[in-house]
Amino acid sequence: MHKFDRDWVTQKVHYDHETGHFTRLSDGRRLGRPDRKGYLLSGVGPFSYRLHRLAWLYMTGFWPSAEIDHINGDPADNRWSNLRECNHQQNNHNQPMRRNNTSGVKGVSLTRTGKWHVQVCLNYKIHNGGLYDNLADAKAAAMKLRERLHGEFANHG
Repeated sequence: MHKFDRDWVTQKVHYDHETGHFTRLSDGRRLGRPDRKGYLLSGVGPFSYRLHRLAWLYMTGFWPSAEIDHINGDPADNRWSNLRECNHQQNNHNQPMRRNNTSGVKGVSLTRTGKWHVQVCLNYKIHNGGLYDNLADAKAAAMKLRERLHGEFANHG
């Protein structure tokens, strides 16, 4: 449960929606220290919050009912134009390519037979995008499948 509302927050901090920066009104200091995932945290009153959630409260007057997605994938970029409310699965769709990816293309892996295999996950189900002789065709197929399944939350990188 949140202990304060938009009016209380606007008396304590200023949010610049164009830069995504918060400053404390009492001393002009900029707020935000990164957590282990790169999201900016700050204490407001006795509580610590991720600043993208405070931005949502500041701009809409309401706490987000679900998750907040950083459209460009940068968890420290809290510009209002970079934030959108989403569910957990949509937020997962907007993840970058995993570090252990060996093909260099999200959703594409090389099989033992030398074919490129395309697969994209939606709602915890793997959707098979087929096998391809070359990486360029597999990449195009992965992007098309991801856009069909993930819509505006599709992230190809």
